Amino acid sequence: MLVDSNFYKLSCNYTNQVITKLRGSQMKGKLSRRISFLGISIALVYVATSISVPMPKPLGVWHIGDIASFVVAIFFGPFIGALACGIGAMLFDIWNPLWGSSFIIWAPATLIIRGIMGFLLGKMRRIIPNKPRLSEILAMVIASIQKNVCYFLYDYTLFGTVAFLDLVTFFPLSALDIIVSVPLISSIRKILRVEYIFS
Repeated sequence: MLVDSNFYKLSCNYTNQVITKLRGSQMKGKLSRRISFLGISIALVYVATSISVPMPKPLGVWHIGDIASFVVAIFFGPFIGALACGIGAMLFDIWNPLWGSSFIIWAPATLIIRGIMGFLLGKMRRIIPNKPRLSEILAMVIASIQKNVCYFLYDYTLFGTVAFLDLVTFFPLSALDIIVSVPLISSIRKILRVEYIFS
């Protein structure tokens, strides 16, 4: 009986060690996966933001970076969304192949403003129970309002009343970005056959 008892204890200890190691390897695997997706998402936002058309100062450029930001934050959630949107767009402001470092003055604000935008998108994508598509559209609208108002306030501190041009142009462009993003996200879902990559 003593031998059986010791064997049972040893078996339990060994089983617990195996489970702990498996959980640790799973955690490491998940972390590696998230880091990989984060790197890809940052690159996607940066490249999409670099596809741009110039506008009069202080408007900067119009780009498809917001569309990429919507896609990333909706599929990957608030944390990857915040980091990818903030860092990817900030890197564009620091240096990009078309405009060099012309927008570096916006880099600190971009990191914060677009980081918050990405977080809001990911966090609010299921805000309305049982209505995920409506939730996603609402998340895009609220995140766009936050981004546009914050950029307006930042531009106002830099350029004064000319920053009101932001309000005239940013909101129609945001509406266009949302109109494009909704069917794009739907198409990606059909291809990948997933609702979200990270829930």
